Amino acid sequence: MAGHDEDDLRDGRLREERPHDGVLPEVDEIDDGLDEESFRRLSGRRHSRLVRQRIVFAVVVVLVLAVGGGAYLVWSDRWQPGGAATPTAAAPAPTCTPQAVELLPPAEVSLTVLNGTDRRGLAASVAGELRSRGFVVTEVGNAPAATGPVTAVVTFPAGQRQQATTLGARFPEVQLVEDPAAAAVSVSLGDGYQQLVGEEAVVAPVTEPVC
Repeated sequence: MAGHDEDDLRDGRLREERPHDGVLPEVDEIDDGLDEESFRRLSGRRHSRLVRQRIVFAVVVVLVLAVGGGAYLVWSDRWQPGGAATPTAAAPAPTCTPQAVELLPPAEVSLTVLNGTDRRGLAASVAGELRSRGFVVTEVGNAPAATGPVTAVVTFPAGQRQQATTLGARFPEVQLVEDPAAAAVSVSLGDGYQQLVGEEAVVAPVTEPVC
């Protein structure tokens, strides 16, 4: 009878030390009669299990972040699997086309001819030739100051650039000057003047390119 009691007691101790259903017992549930070595062994197993769980969790988080980052790059067209990112095509540069000024009929241009040189009768001579080409010369006189070495300077008020351009096309290397104080279109002859451009050679000047 005593032998059976000792066997039952030993079997009971073994059942308490053996894990139930594959789950390690909590450390604070271990029987107080368990020796120190068994206690350390069970605590070590529990610690190892927690470390493995944390490692698995960290790996899962890294994989999720990597997949999410790759999906964002593909969606934003910054990266394509198996190839380089497709560069964004640059917008084509605007095409600039030079514009020619449309000349008016000479009869639509009224002007004053001024002599800015010391050559007597120059203004009257040029005024007669311009009239013969259809321009309306309203006045002939001397310029208030010498025009200089240039061929001619055409001065015009705001809003009459087309009239000034039409007149200036008859003078080689002419200078056009807009003057808000001017009352009408005028041409001041300079020392460089030789003769008017022939009507067959008159061309509309080209302005700055328009984009």
